[in-house]
Formats: sequence, structure tokens, C-alpha cells
Amino acid sequence: MKAGETIKAIGSVILAIPHSYASILFSDSVLLGLMLLLVTLLSPIVGVSGLISLIFAILMSRLLGFESWESRSGIAAFNSLLTGMTLGYYFPLLMISRAPMYYLGFLCLVSMATLLLYILLSHISYTYFRMPAMSMPFTIVALLLWFYFARTGYLSNYPFDKLQLICCEPSLPEFWRLFFVSLGSIFFTPEVIAGIMVAIALLIITRIGFLLAVLGWGISYLLMHFSGLNVVGGMFYPGFNGILIMLAIGGIFLLPGKSSWLVGALATSLGFFITLLLNITYHHYNSFTGLYTPLRMPVFALPLNLVIPLMIFSLRLRIKTGKPILNDLGIFNPEHALQVYQERYKRFYNLGIPQFSLPLQGQWLITQGHKGEHTHKLDWAYAWDFEMQDKDGLRYAGTETQLSDYLTFGKPVFASAAGTVAAILEGIPDNPIGQINTRENWGNYVCINHGYGLYSFYAHLKKGSINVKLGDYLKQGDRLGQVGNSGRSPLPHLHFQVQLGAEPGSKTRLSHLVSYKLHHMDGSLEFVSSDVPRQGERISALVPELHLQNMLGLQNLSEQQLAVRRGKKETLETWKVNLDLWGNWHIFSDRGSELGFSVYAGIYNALSFGGKRNTALAAFARLISRLPYAEKQILRLEDEPALSIITHPAIRHLLLLITPLFSIFGATTQSSVADEKTTITVQSTTRYRLLGIPLQEESGKVVINKYEGLAELSLYRNGRTVLRAERKPQGET
Repeated sequence: MKAGETIKAIGSVILAIPHSYASILFSDSVLLGLMLLLVTLLSPIVGVSGLISLIFAILMSRLLGFESWESRSGIAAFNSLLTGMTLGYYFPLLMISRAPMYYLGFLCLVSMATLLLYILLSHISYTYFRMPAMSMPFTIVALLLWFYFARTGYLSNYPFDKLQLICCEPSLPEFWRLFFVSLGSIFFTPEVIAGIMVAIALLIITRIGFLLAVLGWGISYLLMHFSGLNVVGGMFYPGFNGILIMLAIGGIFLLPGKSSWLVGALATSLGFFITLLLNITYHHYNSFTGLYTPLRMPVFALPLNLVIPLMIFSLRLRIKTGKPILNDLGIFNPEHALQVYQERYKRFYNLGIPQFSLPLQGQWLITQGHKGEHTHKLDWAYAWDFEMQDKDGLRYAGTETQLSDYLTFGKPVFASAAGTVAAILEGIPDNPIGQINTRENWGNYVCINHGYGLYSFYAHLKKGSINVKLGDYLKQGDRLGQVGNSGRSPLPHLHFQVQLGAEPGSKTRLSHLVSYKLHHMDGSLEFVSSDVPRQGERISALVPELHLQNMLGLQNLSEQQLAVRRGKKETLETWKVNLDLWGNWHIFSDRGSELGFSVYAGIYNALSFGGKRNTALAAFARLISRLPYAEKQILRLEDEPALSIITHPAIRHLLLLITPLFSIFGATTQSSVADEKTTITVQSTTRYRLLGIPLQEESGKVVINKYEGLAELSLYRNGRTVLRAERKPQGET
């Protein structure tokens, strides 16, 4: 390695150390890791043993090629950290002082064995369960170590004589005393002071996590009393298993919510009873006294490692996705995961409902929708029939007796989503007007397999129009054929549905159409991001504008300078656009604000906001939470803006703490997007509600020059001007 690379590798190894400590509590917070490191040093032998074992495992994982030297992750080594603390907790201090090199060698051997076991179990766990191995390697090695110490007499001939830096024992009620002892036991320091320090660290990093820890302990505490167990003498083991199970399921592997907390409570109870079954006494034969010494056998984290995979993997096998919601965001902080879910997922789709695009171009009338009065019933209830009409409501031009006179007949049909052609039927003649073919009910059709047991089905297609073959892979928008009048179809129309099998007549599945325009009777247009179009509605697909990002002036590395007026104060504000390594777009203001955004499928979305809230960038984020573009049209829409955009961080943290139980705060933004020759004008109003009661109202206008970006914006609150901003021409000072 070069000198610079060596320094960078050393820095990455140092950062991996606190990451490993935080991993014990299912976190990736370096701050939490540093605080937990200090907790372990309350018992110096335990803390130093864990630290040495951890550093050795981190170095070996990189030397052996399991991780790169640039990696800052300590996930592969945290099991070695735990086994190192196990060794420090059980190994007699007298023997350590007499043979320190033997102890150090034994420590490194155990660390290496745990690391290799983690690599093996992680491969098995991810391959078959799509989950990490968690602390199962530690549990296996720790149990083997405990039996080794028991067989050799270390546990019966030597007391636990480890030095404690702080030995005071605060007088607390039993519930809280044992709670803190349980927290400290996670780090092999079963002391109240250690537990208090862990609780404070957890509270700083995640309030939801702290509440879940208390709830997990409360369930374990009640079950311990209910079962008549003695709550002393090593009974902190069910306590820390209950705490970690509730924390992992209620806030890490599942998004926090009432349903996930209920599952977490059931899992915690199951973990307690597993602990109860394994809470046995081992009798060691003492060759010096000729007597058997009873030793209570610890279960370490075995209940945790049995219950969590059982619960989470079972939920992954659900036929229909729903609550509780699996946390597949890769975020280990409960509050942050909730926020990202609200900002980037919940706003754009309904949980568990498949999303498909309109398979047609132009404006279409839904002549029969879901659970329609004619044929959309029973297993075939979730389907749509589409027909085309002119502005006078006529289906045809000329006579109504010829197929070619109908506006619908022969219009192209497109794949609603990417997939593989699973079934085709071709060669069925198109029916004369008014006649139907009940023998070939579906007529000519194409069925596309989208995976996950979902198929889209396009029926009554025109004879000879299908231009795809069985097994073809199609992208969304690829042409399939043309609308016809084959099968059970008295008039030309497209029958479209999402179903659970490739065969015609398979059971249909509730699904949504996405990104379409709803045409109202008064001529106005409403953008719908995801919903079920209903019978009698006229809809058309939103045609994505490929150059929308350039029109908004948000190209990578672009800059805009604004003259901003707040009251009598005038300032200059500069925006810079940046695309980061992970493909995320950001606008940075030199006044201390940052806006994360996306432009996808012709729609701009404001995703997240950070920094000062009195800037023009903050006003821009609140005025345009979403912007779908329709050329030469006025488009109305409604959106639920991201919490980070509309609330102060302190309020947001409070709301995220309460949101898992019930929603007390809401905001809705109603916007009108008007496209003109050279400008896009957005007028919006955001209404805030607390417990359904209106709080305040923000409104404003943003004018975008299609060739230069933002031209001007104005923000009003309850009718009073808050901020105005205008773009300064380049070169003007």
C-alpha cells in the first residue's frame, strides 16, 4: 500500500471498531458505538478482552479477504467482540495475571474461530433466509466456552472477581433495577450503572428504540413473575433477550407501528418461554471435594437467534404484503426508517397493491370498472374495460355498423409493466358489431408474467395484430397488438386485468394504475399518482417529459443565484445541484439548506430537507412537493409532503415517536401546474392539521423559465408574505 492508502485503511479500521459495538444493538451509529465501548470498560478485564478480540477479528477479516481495507463496517467482527467479553467475564482473574500471554493467545484463537463461524453462518443465513446471522456465532462459541469452564472447574473454584470501576448500587424499584441490570448484561457488565449508561446511549440515538427496550423488559418482567421464577441469581438472561427481541422486531426488521409491536410482543413472549425451557442447572463434579456443584447454565442470545429468524422469515413468505411492514430500506434507526418510508415510499404507492401503467395512449373512457355490473364479478372483479369516445361522447365516426368506424378499433396496446410473455392466443375473428363469441370468451389475448405471482392480461385484441411471441421479454411501453372485438365483446374495447395465473380466467388481483390524468366534466385535469380508475371516468396516461430536469434548471453541477427578500431584509442565495455517488440528487443552498429530490417518469418530487428553514430553498421545497408536467395543459394535483420539509426537526422527532401508535398531524398540498410557451407556473396551498383541526395555511407561486430554471417564487403564510425570491441574471452582482 502507498502511504495515503495506508492512512485511509487505518482510519477505516478505527471507524469499524465503534460500528461493531453499535451492531450489538442493531445500529450503525458510530456515536452509539463509542458510548457502548465506554460502558464495557466499566469492567476493565471484560472491556479490554472484548476490544482486543474485536481488533484482532477486524484485522483478520481484512487480511483474509473477507472485507476490504476501505470498509468501515464492523458487522463481521461484532460476534468476536461478544465472545471476547465472554472470555473476560468467565476467565479467572488470577489465571490471567499469572499467564497473560496464554490468555492473549486463547483470546485470539476464540476470536478467529468466531469470525470464521460468522462467515459460514452468514452465507447460510443469507442464502436460505435472506437475513443476517446476527449473534448466533457468538451464542455457539459462548456456550462451548461456558461448558469448557464448567468442566475444568473454573466456574466452581473461582468467584467472579472482576474489578469494577464504579461499584455503587443506586436504590431503585425492582423493575428498573433489573431493567438496567439486563441492559448491562448485554455487554457482560450486569451492573445498574452500566445499564443506565446503555439506556442513556440508546435514548440519545433512538427514542423509539428506548421505548421498545422498556416494553421488551416489561413483558419479560411480567412473565417472570407470572411463572413464579426467582428474579435474581442470573435471571437477567431472559431480560436482555426480551429487550433485544422487542427492539429488533418492533423497530429494526419491521417498521415501527402497532402491528409490528404486537408481533414483537408475541416474539418476546416466545423468547421468554424458550429461555425458560433452557434455564437448566448443570451439576459439576468437583474432584477436590468429591461433591457436585450446581451451576445455572446461561442461554446467552440463543432465544434471540431462534425467535427473530422465525418471525421475520415467516413474514417474508406472506402471499400478500401488508402490515406489519418489513424494513427493507437498509436503515437501522427506527425514526429514520419511518421518515424515509414516508418520504420515498408511502407517498407514491399503496402498500401491497401492485402498480401498473395505463396500457393505452390517448384519452379513454372506462365503460366497466372493478366489480362492474356486467362481467367483472366474482374471481374476475378486478378488471377494466376501455373504450374511446370523441368530445361529443360518440364511440364511432360515420356509421355504427362497421368495426373500422369505431374510434377504439385498431388502437395500439402496450405492455403495462416489464415482464415475459407467458401466454398468447391468436386467430380469433373479430365479431361484427352487436355479436359476441362465447366459445372463445377472451378472444385474442396476451398475458405477461411480471414475477411474484403477478400477470397482466390483455383481451379482445384484433385478429392478426399481436406482434410478440411466447417467451419474449418486454419493457414497459412495448407494443403488444391492437384493440379488437374478438371473443365476448359486442363492441371494440380492451379488457385489462392483473391476475394470479397465466391461464385466461385466472383469479384477478386488486391493482392500481399509476401516473394518469383524470379528465373532469368541466375540462379540468387532475393528476393521479396511484389509484383505481372507476366506471365512467375518462383518463389518459401522463406522457413523461424527458427534459423536465433541464427545464427546471436542475442539471448536475448547475448553479442559480437568487435575490431574496424577507420583510425589509434582502440577501443573495446561491443554489448548487449535485448528484452523489449513490445516484441521489441534492440542491445545496449557501445559506445552509439542503433539498433532496428526484425527477422520474416526467415527475419532480421533493424528497427530504435539512438545514435552515428560512431560506428560499426551504420555500421552494414547501411550494413544490411534486410537479408532474403536461404540455400545454393545466394540471391539478394533491400530495402529502415529506415531514422533513414541512416540520422543524424537533417537532418531526416527536411526531415520529407518536406516529407508530396513531397519526395526530397531517398536511396536504394542493397544486395547480400551468404550462405556457416559455414558463411553468405552479400555484400551491398547504394546509396543516392537528388531530383533524386546521392549524395554518401556506400558499405561494413558483414560476419556472423553461430555459433558465427558477424565475421567481413567493411564499405566504395565513395571507401574509413570508418570502419573495427572483433569479439574478448571470453576471449581475
